[in-house]
Amino acid sequence: MTMCRNELNNKALELKQALEAKNINISFDNTSFKDYLLKLDIHQKGIFKGKLFLYYKPTKQVYSLKKQISNPAIDLAIDSTWNKLNGFETYDSQSGIYEAFVDGSYINGTTGYASIIYLGDNIQVELSGTIDNTEFRQFGGELKSVIETLKWCKQNNIDKIRINYDYQGIESFATGKWKAKNELSLEYVDFIRNTSTEIQWRHIKSHTGNIKNNKADILAKKAAIYKKTSC
Repeated sequence: MTMCRNELNNKALELKQALEAKNINISFDNTSFKDYLLKLDIHQKGIFKGKLFLYYKPTKQVYSLKKQISNPAIDLAIDSTWNKLNGFETYDSQSGIYEAFVDGSYINGTTGYASIIYLGDNIQVELSGTIDNTEFRQFGGELKSVIETLKWCKQNNIDKIRINYDYQGIESFATGKWKAKNELSLEYVDFIRNTSTEIQWRHIKSHTGNIKNNKADILAKKAAIYKKTSC
């Protein structure tokens, strides 16, 4: 018996229905199922356009989506649909609300951070670098990414931003849900309390197919690997 077949089938049907509203069709059959994986073919007006790979992780009850698509318009439409289905739509440019996707990484003794700031689907800036204090590993990069985001907001007179993160401490320390105890988290909390930018917080589980979250993850890893200098 194929592991998690029912979960994959139900999610695929949900995605199929949503994409049909955008004139994009996906298809699969019994041979498309593997353990924790469903392979989907993409068609538009009867023409093959690429493949999707839908994964399910039962231990965390999360789905993820990988794509093999060469058509940018279809790629964007699938990203938008997937984000909507999973509850992480972003503001459009007309709202005037900026979005930051932040992440941290620890690789071979180096801690990297990254923040990609958007207005709608347009990247405004990519911030990344490394930090000197590696005692707290990835944790340090996560908090640094928010600090650098808010510094950029102040420099560019941005009044409001939504910060999308996958490490819960980013919000929980800032709101007081978690008590800051070490020097790093105490400095972070103090910085957040003194910022003039209005912040909305949103948790996005890592590795769930959110392309903007994935880009921040990759950028943080690159920063750690290539040891970029901190801003």
